[in-house]
Amino acid sequence: MTQAEKHLVDFIEVADVDLVFRAVTVSDRTLTGHQILAYADVAPREEHVVLRWLSGGDIEEIRPDEIVQISPSAPARFIVSKSDRLFRLVLDDRSIVWPKRDINEAALRQLGQIDAHAELYLTREKGSDQLISKDQDVSLAEAGVENIYSKEPIWKLNVQGVMIKSNDPVITVRRALIDAGFDPAQEWIIILKTVDSKRPVTLDDLIDLRAPGIEKLRLTPKDVNNGEVAAKRDFKLLPADEKGLAARELVWETVIEGGHQWLVIQSYPVPMGYNHSAVTMALEVPSSYPAAEIDMFYCSPHLERTNGRPIPQTQANATIGGTSFQRWSRHRGPASRWKPGLDNVLSHLALVDSALLQEVDG
Repeated sequence: MTQAEKHLVDFIEVADVDLVFRAVTVSDRTLTGHQILAYADVAPREEHVVLRWLSGGDIEEIRPDEIVQISPSAPARFIVSKSDRLFRLVLDDRSIVWPKRDINEAALRQLGQIDAHAELYLTREKGSDQLISKDQDVSLAEAGVENIYSKEPIWKLNVQGVMIKSNDPVITVRRALIDAGFDPAQEWIIILKTVDSKRPVTLDDLIDLRAPGIEKLRLTPKDVNNGEVAAKRDFKLLPADEKGLAARELVWETVIEGGHQWLVIQSYPVPMGYNHSAVTMALEVPSSYPAAEIDMFYCSPHLERTNGRPIPQTQANATIGGTSFQRWSRHRGPASRWKPGLDNVLSHLALVDSALLQEVDG
């Protein structure tokens, strides 16, 4: 031992299963399990166990006559607890022995150095793995070794109708737009909508997706008006239609062209997996609507899957206001027949959304 080492005060850290560690001065750097029990000042010693929390995260038993070496540079950590048997578990591939029949969620996080926002799961051979809730006690008494793992949650945000997913709970507005397929270089008016408020945000603002009530980012091009004054209203929709379109914050107009009545919706969001994140959506509204059903839908620009696979029954086109629209021949089946008085523009848009998602889902 060098002269410098002689001046070092040697100590270990000791805690019960509460994992509140205290420093205990020791007189030797070579200790047995029995000596550690003596330094921990527990009685009766034969009813207590000593566990060593290794630097790599594993926890192992130290028998009464087993010798451990104490480093002067990094104090060793020991869990000393009254117990008549040990229980075993695996936490994120770390092997842990535990002196109690139950282990608390908070202790698991401390042992595994797991962030508070990560989720803990108990592996199940049959059925889905069990989510461990905050402050939950996990039983270790069942036969076998319990396997527990942590997983970063997936955070979601609706960006103008496109649902994005993030592994990080805090995301910039710029990142959200890029992930949703919108060009952040375009001049946007960006509104963050929550359950009880709306506020403008900039590209560099941060959004904490953990905050309660976060609903969506709404995008409006700066050089486009909101449609309330300039939009054409060649024919009227049902009051329920107008209310529903307003609730979805959609910009729309009604156009009569060549004897056909069209509802034209600007910047209609489509799911990820297409070559565009939004289209102009057109529905042909029969003159006898709502007694007569709305059928099919039309998109401009034309949609293609990003994986290159063709989309069936979308080869025909229609021209509205000099613009070519792609016709999606999607029709109601026997289980979803049009019901006058119940069905309307909004219920048909639900079928539109389902049809668009079906082509790229899975």
